[in-house]
This record gives sequence, structure tokens and C-alpha cells, in this order.
Amino acid sequence: AFGPLAAAVSAAGGLGTIAAISPTPARVEEEIRLVRSRTDRPVCVDIGFPARAPKDLSEVRLDRLPGPVARLQAEIEAEGVAVTPVEDQAMSIEDAKEKLDICFRHGVEVIACALGTPKWVVDACHERGVKVLSIVGSARHARTAIRNGTDVVVVQGTEGGGHTGDVGLITLLAEVLEFATVPVVAAGGIVHGGQIAAVLTMGAQGVWVGTRFIATPESSVGPNYKQSIVEADYDRTVRSLLFDGLYVRQIRNRFTEVWEGHEAEMLPYPLQRIAQGPTRFAAAAADLKHHQALPAGQGSSVIRDVIPAKEVLDRLVNETVETL
Repeated sequence: AFGPLAAAVSAAGGLGTIAAISPTPARVEEEIRLVRSRTDRPVCVDIGFPARAPKDLSEVRLDRLPGPVARLQAEIEAEGVAVTPVEDQAMSIEDAKEKLDICFRHGVEVIACALGTPKWVVDACHERGVKVLSIVGSARHARTAIRNGTDVVVVQGTEGGGHTGDVGLITLLAEVLEFATVPVVAAGGIVHGGQIAAVLTMGAQGVWVGTRFIATPESSVGPNYKQSIVEADYDRTVRSLLFDGLYVRQIRNRFTEVWEGHEAEMLPYPLQRIAQGPTRFAAAAADLKHHQALPAGQGSSVIRDVIPAKEVLDRLVNETVETL
């Protein structure tokens, strides 16, 4: 989520997070300024540091578009939507460093490390009194993040939306709690307070909630994306490499269907991300219900409404207290 949602969550008593993987550094700075103008509460910025990220985007060359991407592009253009080059940074390390520096300049209180927690990032944050939160999808990655000095580990089960591992939350949480020396936060498919009460009882120190907050007025995605979450049935998500070459859980639609039977044409990360970029951004900007990527967790099946972020947070807290 971008500034308006992050500000609303922080103002309501949660830790609002700005998703900073795809936007340009200038856009990330703009969103941080927006949050600061609306609340004096702490904010988190989520930056990707994948081990396979190129040092610089100029190193990456894409020779041709895979067939499914070309098909998707033709269908999007048939809808009257122009597909043009995009500024997606493909999570290059230079880009991540620039965003980190912007966060430091603006006094961002928490940095979330997705897809890896390099020690240099932790050290740079701790030198400035910034907390580090690591989002992991396996016990092995949790061990590495703790060894590298992270302050909090967020264990995300395979139920979660976006980049996710293949172990369910209940098992993953139990595995990590056996050895964790820092607070552990649970994530993946959490949309009700009863679930929060359950993971707190297991030993989690809190929860990280994503998809439930996409279905809010403050969320930056279009109405069709939000409606797709509300309409999603229990079997509507798929976890696949098709989004960017790393495993992402998303709602099934035409964006995923064009790859069925053509999985062999998928490219490794970051080439797959670069190939998908123009069609993905064009479809999202036009809010095309069937052709845009819809990262979302399995919890979509029990999200029934689009309500303000504060109402979501209040509901979750009240349900948790009631269940406990």
C-alpha cells in the first residue's frame, strides 16, 4: 500500500507500511511525505533485497517477449489501453539503496526487508536507530535474518498474498518459535481476530496483515481489484512464478490463464518481471478486472466488504479481545 493507506493504519494505532518495491525512488519519497503530513505516528517502508537482484538494471537484457505476455499485451490493447515502457525498478540493488537513503533522510522508523535481509542493511539501519523487520517464508530464511541482526521476524505462511513461500503459517510459526531470539510476527491469510488470537496463543507477538487492507477505500488499487477480492471464492488464488520469476500468490484471472500450458516459457527473475512490466502496469493503471495482476492471499475468500482502514483495525482488535 502507498501513503494514504499507510497513514490511515498508523493513525489508527497500527504500523502502516508503504510498499516500496515497484515504485520509483521519487514516488517513494512522495508517499513518505504524504504520510508525514497526515500523522506523527511511526511508519514502515517495505523494500526488496532479493539475493538474485541485479546490481544495476543496465545489466539486464530481454531478447524477446514470451508468447503469453505478447498475447496479454494484444488483448489489453484491444481494450483500448496503451502498453508502454515502464519505470519499474525490477528491484535492483542500486534502486534499493537509493530508497533506503530516502527513508533515512525522512526519519522512517521501521524498514521491512522483503526477499532477504542483508547484514549491510541491518547495520545501516541500526547505526541510525531504525528498526528492521524481516519478512520470511521459511525457517531457514528466519535463521539467516536473525543471524544478520534483524529486530523482528515476520513469518508469512504460503496462504499470504504476493511473494510467499510454500509452508503453511501454523507450521512455519511453530518452526521459527523453536529457535527465535527476537519477537516473531505471524502473517498469511489473516483477516479475522479469531486467527490473531490463535497465533498469539501459539507465541506470536503480533500479526502482519496485507490483503484485508487492500479492500479499503484508502488502498491505492482500483475498484475492480478490490471487488475481485470481495468476490473471490476459496479456490481462486494460485501461487506461481509467472508474476516476476519469484513465487507470488494472486487471484486467478486472464493474467494467470494465458500461462496455462505455457509454463515452460517463463523466464528466471528478474527477466520475467521485466517482460511482464509494461502489460502489468498498463492493466493496473486502467484497472482492467480480468487482465491485471491481482496479488492477494487465500484469506480473500472470507473478506466480504470494502471498509475504511480504521474500521478494519478496530474490528480485528475487538474480535481478538473477544476471542481471547
